[in-house]
Amino acid sequence: MTEEEKTSSEEETGVETPAATEEEKDWAGEARKFQDLYLRCAAETENMRRRFQKEREDISRFAGETIIRSVLPSLDNLGLALSYVREGAPGEALNLAEGVRLTLKGLMDVLTENGLRPVPAERGQTFDPNLHEAIGQQPETELPPGSISQEVQAGYALHERLIRPAKVLVATAAPEAE
Repeated sequence: MTEEEKTSSEEETGVETPAATEEEKDWAGEARKFQDLYLRCAAETENMRRRFQKEREDISRFAGETIIRSVLPSLDNLGLALSYVREGAPGEALNLAEGVRLTLKGLMDVLTENGLRPVPAERGQTFDPNLHEAIGQQPETELPPGSISQEVQAGYALHERLIRPAKVLVATAAPEAE
């Protein structure tokens, strides 16, 4: 086909014919490239969907954390009020203490149902800086150094998240008597 025939053919059909020297498109390569791009986008979309789902779950699980944090001092105060009642106290004081105990129990039951749990800090337990806050040291002959001597303030976790560490005194070696 001569150059004039090509030009007249193009004018009639309106379609340009590729030149013999022009490279042919690698359609299979283009398809693989777009399929790879599609798969990457689909995977990223799925990852975002999972991440957003997890964030929504976390938001709903920890939505009450601020309120629970503000209630913790009241829990401490109710516990302190109970600790001051003695066995030989008058009947009225014992009745009042029983009411405070029931109120504290009811409040703790509701908070426990919503994921709050106390952080264990028992005497003799090994001190864990991830769960406990050392506020002092206490010489002990009965306990190994580095263990909890006394819990000063209870700690709490909401689900698996620590919201307040237990404040404790840590045992140290007692000075030897001379």
